Amino acid sequence: MSDTLLQSTLRELRQLLIRPRLWLVFALVVWLFVVTGPFGTYDRLASPTRLGYWLMLHAATWGCALISIAFFDAALRSLISSRLYRMLIGAIVSALPVGLAITVINFALLMRPLNAVQIAENALTALPIGLAFSLLTWLSLSGGDQMAADAISNGRDDAGETSPQASALAAEMPEVSPAQRTAEKPVNRPALLDRLPVEKRGILIRLEVQDHYVLVVTSRGTQLLLMRLGDAIVEAGPGQQVHRSHWVAEHEDNTLIRANGKNVRLCVRAANGFEVPVSRTFAARVQHWIGQHADG
Repeated sequence: MSDTLLQSTLRELRQLLIRPRLWLVFALVVWLFVVTGPFGTYDRLASPTRLGYWLMLHAATWGCALISIAFFDAALRSLISSRLYRMLIGAIVSALPVGLAITVINFALLMRPLNAVQIAENALTALPIGLAFSLLTWLSLSGGDQMAADAISNGRDDAGETSPQASALAAEMPEVSPAQRTAEKPVNRPALLDRLPVEKRGILIRLEVQDHYVLVVTSRGTQLLLMRLGDAIVEAGPGQQVHRSHWVAEHEDNTLIRANGKNVRLCVRAANGFEVPVSRTFAARVQHWIGQHADG
């Protein structure tokens, strides 16, 4: 596993773990299993022991599933556009380690057999549960994004007054007309935009390297992401790298110019008017990309 993939996995895992809704569901599931005592645990284990057993079992199995889901969500981002499909693949692969975790815990606490047959049986039992869990996790992420978007667009609490959080977010956002909002919702949205806060997911304009970060510029603002430019380009959609530190998204308003100054050099004037330098390495490719419509 490369460092970049490890960092991406950790970011995805953190994004999953900070969801309060996910922890609420975890607590409800553990409570339900403790109260009902399935698989003979109600008669076999006292209440405190039953609580410890199901808490340990669910913590181990949810942990295996979350790590697998986060890994495949990051690893397959450039190959599979649908996040749900990536998470489902992670859930399927997690069935085996989840089955192993269940078997080991059952062996240690319930003195049940520890062998390949038990691992396979528990893995098959965990498979549909893992698929349902990945769907639940995906809904949790989608629901959280939608709630954030609603809070920003409405900017009001239950009393009908603007909340401080919504006011702060609204103050950072430029005024956008309804027509522009419609235009800023492409059908095939670049996967990179999913890494941005909801209020900044506009039309992608350009990328720029800043130390170990990538500055993502959209029509709704800017955001720094801790990743390599090459990985960001993979998720950015149509566009062209014009410099080792710069990438410009494909847009009809892009123009090729020669910047005035002591050292006349080729630049791309991006859709937002920013002049992005073009290095000699990429000059011919950029001229062909834009159609050699130079200005000045």
